[in-house]
Amino acid sequence: MVRGEMPRLDRTVSFETRAVHLAPRTGTVSPSPPMRFLCFLILALLLPLSAHAASNPFQKIEACRWKADRWNDGDSFHVITGDAGKEIVARIYFVDTPEAETAYRDRIAEQAAYFGITPEQAKDIAHEAAAFTAKQLSKPFTVQTRWHSALGRSALGRVYCIILTAEGRDLNELLVENGLARIYGVRTTLPDGRDSRKYLARLAELEAKAKAAKRGAWRFVK
Repeated sequence: MVRGEMPRLDRTVSFETRAVHLAPRTGTVSPSPPMRFLCFLILALLLPLSAHAASNPFQKIEACRWKADRWNDGDSFHVITGDAGKEIVARIYFVDTPEAETAYRDRIAEQAAYFGITPEQAKDIAHEAAAFTAKQLSKPFTVQTRWHSALGRSALGRVYCIILTAEGRDLNELLVENGLARIYGVRTTLPDGRDSRKYLARLAELEAKAKAAKRGAWRFVK
């Protein structure tokens, strides 16, 4: 995570509707006028949001390239898109790598506490995570994004993304399974339709294995 970021929720909303049928033994029951009005109001509120989610799917951009920049780190970095050659700043969903900048002392302390390590050790992991991401993205990779803003101070702006390496690996999973990121941040339904809760469960499994193997930040834990 880099300059000026504030955690927030992805605005994509999914809805599940259930039809309930009342079958009284005799006669029929019609909704009262207040009930009909309430049902109409709920539908009026939900339909625009549902339409927004359907009209704003992930865009898949292949053959993207990592671009060196002073502010790149493990979870946020400059990218040259493979379609239009446009420079963007990508911020990955779901995970957060430690900060290396001493200006973010409070955030570094929070990140260190997650792993149970010292702030100095967290900064070491920050550098390792940045180098790890740069190596994983040294070959053309795929960006999947809805173009939702991730705030930040870059003049380019930042957008939330899911990143797949040249080998088809999920960068989030790679960072977590190597003990270089905590499970934290903005969530979203996955591009393949998976629910975020199932995906988070998968990340938790990878984190447990990283802890057991003492990888990354977990190597400092006694």
